[in-house]
Amino acid sequence: MPSEAPPILDFSVFYGDDTKAKEKLVQDVKKCCLHNGFFQIVGHKVPAELQERTLKCVKEFFALPQEEKNKSHKEQNTWNRGYEKIGSQILEAGTNPDIKEGYYIGEEISKSHPYFVEKKLNSGPNVWPSTVPNAEDFQKTSMEYYKAMHALARDILVVLAQTLDLDERYFAEFTTCAVATLRYLHYPPQPKDSDEKLSRGIGAHTDFGSVTLLMQDEVEGLQVWEKTTNEWLDVKPIKGAYVVNLGNMFMRWSNDRYISNLHRVINKSGKERYSIPFFYSGNPDYVIDCLPNCRKEGEPAKYPPITVEGAVGGSYKASYGAAEAFKKQQTVPNREFYGSSITDSYRIKSELVSKCFEEIGMGRYQWELFVVTGFGWITDNFWSQGIGTIQPSIKLEFTNVTRIGFSSIAYYCGLIFGASFWGISADFIGRKPAFNATLLIGGIFGAAVAGLDNFVGFCIMWAIIGTAAGGNVPVDSMIFLEFVPGSHQYLLTALSAWWNFGQVIVSLIGWVFLANFTCPTNSTPATCKRADNMGWRYTMITLGGLSLVFAIVRIFLFKMPESPRYLLSKGRDAEAVEAVNYVARRNGKPEPLNIAMLQDIDRDLGIAVNLDEGRQGLSRGDIIKENLKDFKSANYKDLFATKKLAHHTTLIWLIWLTVGIAYPLYFNFLPTYLAQKFTEHSSLYLTYRNYCIESSVGVIGPITAAFAVNTRFGRRWMMGGSAIVTGIFLFAYTAANTAAGDLAFACVTGLLGNFMYAIMYAFTPESFPGPHRGTGSGTAATLLRFGGLCASLIGTYTNFTVVPIYISAALWILVGIVSFGLPFETHGRAAI
Repeated sequence: MPSEAPPILDFSVFYGDDTKAKEKLVQDVKKCCLHNGFFQIVGHKVPAELQERTLKCVKEFFALPQEEKNKSHKEQNTWNRGYEKIGSQILEAGTNPDIKEGYYIGEEISKSHPYFVEKKLNSGPNVWPSTVPNAEDFQKTSMEYYKAMHALARDILVVLAQTLDLDERYFAEFTTCAVATLRYLHYPPQPKDSDEKLSRGIGAHTDFGSVTLLMQDEVEGLQVWEKTTNEWLDVKPIKGAYVVNLGNMFMRWSNDRYISNLHRVINKSGKERYSIPFFYSGNPDYVIDCLPNCRKEGEPAKYPPITVEGAVGGSYKASYGAAEAFKKQQTVPNREFYGSSITDSYRIKSELVSKCFEEIGMGRYQWELFVVTGFGWITDNFWSQGIGTIQPSIKLEFTNVTRIGFSSIAYYCGLIFGASFWGISADFIGRKPAFNATLLIGGIFGAAVAGLDNFVGFCIMWAIIGTAAGGNVPVDSMIFLEFVPGSHQYLLTALSAWWNFGQVIVSLIGWVFLANFTCPTNSTPATCKRADNMGWRYTMITLGGLSLVFAIVRIFLFKMPESPRYLLSKGRDAEAVEAVNYVARRNGKPEPLNIAMLQDIDRDLGIAVNLDEGRQGLSRGDIIKENLKDFKSANYKDLFATKKLAHHTTLIWLIWLTVGIAYPLYFNFLPTYLAQKFTEHSSLYLTYRNYCIESSVGVIGPITAAFAVNTRFGRRWMMGGSAIVTGIFLFAYTAANTAAGDLAFACVTGLLGNFMYAIMYAFTPESFPGPHRGTGSGTAATLLRFGGLCASLIGTYTNFTVVPIYISAALWILVGIVSFGLPFETHGRAAI
């Protein structure tokens, strides 16, 4: 086909008896559908007089004062009827909101009609303006034109059926009780010097439904993309003609045989431009499946069946969601902050997934996930607190224990490896491997520790436990974040309460076993026999057993798909769609996403649509190898892609390193410190009773933080303020000389420290983009564990005196000051 605007076809022959002329019309339409899905028709049955009256109505409505137009705004209803302001939609990624205003009309549906009751696509009563000149005539003319367009669309579908060698009545069921939208549009003139890369009357896009029929006024502006020459062609207005184009749904229906093509409007005429598109969607319950004659025998369809409601409704969400997201980005734009670290395709798809999760809502699946991801936080504390809990008993029994802190050093070496491997690899092999493996490995080796009777083996075993524990919290945080709707993202902060609950469990188990089955505190390896010192073994068997139970629940009882954000980052769009829709089904909600919606985004960006993701037949090992090919230094460079992102990444990692030293200096070594603080009036029983009380109070910290981060102070100020107050109370704690004072200060500092810790663990994955969330969070967790190693060395070589607590207090205050310097706030923003 030559490089020219869509051909003009005489449609009058459709109504005549000339068989050859009809056949030529069918062949001409078919040629257009195969090329770019665009053609123009004259000789139709819509009266010119009706067209003129309708255009007059359009101009009269948009001439109304803005406050009058706003009275019929479509935001006052949920069925897409009424007025739409300029800038309400973005149809081309990477551009500003469209420079157009519109007015939507559809079938006059009462609120008792089944379509309205069942919330079918764009179905409900029209919202008529009351202040246009002759309001009654405005309604009458609009509905007369609407019905005329319905009839013309049905005629065009008859011809389309014939182009595919189908019976001319093939689409009869599709057109029965069909939904369509008539849209009055006004394009103010764009300045001649405006940037065409950013400013559009309507951005480059493909239409959503089956067919679109457009009547233009005399002002130019419409352009159609010509793929053979890579240029935009002007479609000059022809009085009385209709520009006809196929939509995405028809392209899907034809198995991509017919084309839904890009088009746009740029109005640089210096005049007001008006147009009237008619979007024909069809029966909302009709199932769109591959049309006959659109695939070879034995060839599978490219798309699964989908209803008209699902195909068209999802595309509306994508386009309006993009405009909504753009407006939210004006304060701290995602594009400005993340820069080239993520692609426009990923960013927009991720925003669409966020909208889908908002539509699904916080339901059964997410609450179950809140519990099973909590298992990872619980077991992390099993090991982090568990080792400090049993160390005094180990020192009493094992020979050749020069410094008991060496076991903590071994554990933290394992944690460093585990945090790095599981966290960073989550960006390349996915989130699920760590989710399923870490609890299992920790449970097996945790229980196995109880069988040891030498210190070297004890240290080696704890190093292995550390490799598993290192991945628990960073990966589980990512998983929960990437499945929860943005409205409930604050629950990621509350997730840390499970970590404190794990501390309560360790405290209770220690209270039961260590207080009753441990050698006297003045024992030596020569006098402390295994049979008299079984408390620590019972403790480890119990903790390991619980971890294995948690692992069984995750692997066999709770089904979790791979994270849709990870899948999108790997170009596995179909799997991402299934992951989102799986959550919808578990919550008993309609499936909100389909592959066409994601493919539309790529088309609008000018990206080749990947119709075959190319993973069929690959083994799990092959998939992992394929994904690991992506690992390169560029993934770290992406975390420094912009000045703000580099600043943010640096400060976040510094905070994690500092907290990694400060937190265990106090909390992890507290049992050992308390055990060495005995007087003749104290006992091991009393020590662990107090430890249980402190741990229980600590649970309140993350729960309180979850509510606090939703205030106007947000994450950064709450995190910084709580860190400074924690440091102050730690300094004061060392001065406590009474048992009651000890307990009171320990409870307050525990609550405050866990308050800050919870915000930090939530804020970090929230602030990193999905494709690099594992690398950013995993590196942060690695630095945290390295800080823990430093803390172990400090505790080991100060013999657990008051010095580590002084150091911890100073570091907490430093963390608070640094937190105030973070350049990015995630409060009120869904994670990308």
